[in-house]
Amino acid sequence: MVVRRRWFAREIRPSAREIIEMARWATVCSLLQATLATGAESLAAIPRVSEFAWLGTVAGVESGSLVRIALPADALTRLQSRAGHDVRVLNAAGDVIPFAVTGGNGPVRQRHAVQTRSFSFTSTATQAIADLRAEVQLLAALDIKGAWHRNTLVHMQVAVSDNLQDWTPVPVKGPVYRFDGAEPPVNTVVELQEPLSVEGRYLRITWPGHTGVKLASLTGRVAGLRPPEPAVRAELGAGVTDGTSGLVWSLPFATPLSAVHLQMLPGDEPVPLRISARADPAQPWKLLTSTVVYRYDLPGGPGRNPPQALPDAQIAQLRIEAGNGVPLPAGGLRLAAELAPLQVLFLATGKGPYTVAAGRAGTVQAAVEVESLIPGPAMVPDIVPLRPVKQLRAVLPGAPQLWAASLMPAHWTVRGPVLWALFLVALAVAMAAMFALLRPPAAKPVDTLQSQ
Repeated sequence: MVVRRRWFAREIRPSAREIIEMARWATVCSLLQATLATGAESLAAIPRVSEFAWLGTVAGVESGSLVRIALPADALTRLQSRAGHDVRVLNAAGDVIPFAVTGGNGPVRQRHAVQTRSFSFTSTATQAIADLRAEVQLLAALDIKGAWHRNTLVHMQVAVSDNLQDWTPVPVKGPVYRFDGAEPPVNTVVELQEPLSVEGRYLRITWPGHTGVKLASLTGRVAGLRPPEPAVRAELGAGVTDGTSGLVWSLPFATPLSAVHLQMLPGDEPVPLRISARADPAQPWKLLTSTVVYRYDLPGGPGRNPPQALPDAQIAQLRIEAGNGVPLPAGGLRLAAELAPLQVLFLATGKGPYTVAAGRAGTVQAAVEVESLIPGPAMVPDIVPLRPVKQLRAVLPGAPQLWAASLMPAHWTVRGPVLWALFLVALAVAMAAMFALLRPPAAKPVDTLQSQ
C-alpha cells in the first residue's frame, strides 16, 4: 500500500537549521537598519549642495571682500524655512563660508512708526479743500473718514494748487469703499502714486459721479525718509476650486507672504473677497483680511485693485472666497504673491566663483550674526552694494533627483540627468526586492512511502 503525505504536514515546526537562518537574517536586518539610521543622521547634519532645490553663482568677487546679494523669487519660492535656515554659501572648493541672512525672521533694520498729520478742511457736497501751505513733510497717502454709499467703489480725485485757481491732478492708486457683511472689506486710505510735496499749496479732494459723500476727517500719512525696498513678486497662477465660491492655493515654500495681488478680467463687477489661510491642511481656516477685486478702464490705462497686505502668519494654504453671496468673477482670478525679501551677506573666503544654495527641508541654521561680518561699527549692511546672482538650477522641492542626491557621497558632484538615472535604478531595485519577498515559495514534491 502506498501512503502519500503533503510535505507541509511534517514541516510546520521549523527545523534547527531554519531557526539559525532566521536569526542570521534578523541580525543582518538590524545591522542594515542601524547603518541606514547612522547614514541618515550624518546626511541631515551635513547637507550636500546637490540636495538644494535652487543654486546660484556670484562671480567676479575678490577673495576677502564682503558681498551682499538678494535672493530672487525662484529662490524664495523654494525655501523650506521662514527665516532662511536652508541657505548656504560655498566657495569653489565646496566649503561653506561665513554668511549672514537678513530679512524674514533674521536681523533687520528697525523700522520707524508711520507719522501722520491731521488736517482741517472745508467741504461742500462735491469737494473738500485743505490749506496745507505750512506742511513741510512729503505725503504718501490720505486717510479719509466719512460717509458714502456702501457696496460700491468711490473714486476720489486729488489735486493741488498754490492759488486756488489752477489745479494740478495728483495720481492715486485706488478708490475707497465700504461693503456690508461679516467682517466686510473696508478701505478709507487713498494712496498716492508718488510722495507729494504740499508745502505752499492747497489740497482738493473731489468725488465726481458720486452723491451723498460727507467727509468727517482728513489725515495725511508722511512718506518715509527712504523709499521702501522693491517687492519680490511671484506668480502663483489660478487656484483649485473649493466649493461654489472659493479657490485654494497650496504653497510649496515657507517664505512669508507680505501681500497678494489679485487680478480679474475686465468687464466683471467688483467682488468682495475674504482671504483665509492655514499652516497645515488638517487645521481650520483662519481669516486674515478682506478686500475687493476690481478692474475698470481709465484714460491713462486700466484701473486695478492694489496689492492687499497680509498680517504675519505661517501659510501653507491660502483660500479666497467671495462674500455677500456674490459669485467669483466669471473669468476667474489669478494670484501673485509679494514675498518677504531675504538678503545674504557673506565674506568671500577661498577661491571663487561662489555658490549660493537654497531650499532644503530639515536643514539647521548655519548663518552667523551680521555683526561678525561687519568690519567696523560705522558700517551697515546696506552700504555693501548688491551683486547680481546668476541662476544655475531651480527644481521643485522634493524632486526625485534631490532625494537621489542625498544618497551620494558628499564629495561627488552629480548633475540632473545622473540623479534621475540613480533614482530610476533605486526604484527598480526596490521593486525587484518587493517582488522577491511577495513571490510564493515553490511547491515541494509529495513523499511516496512504501508500506511495510
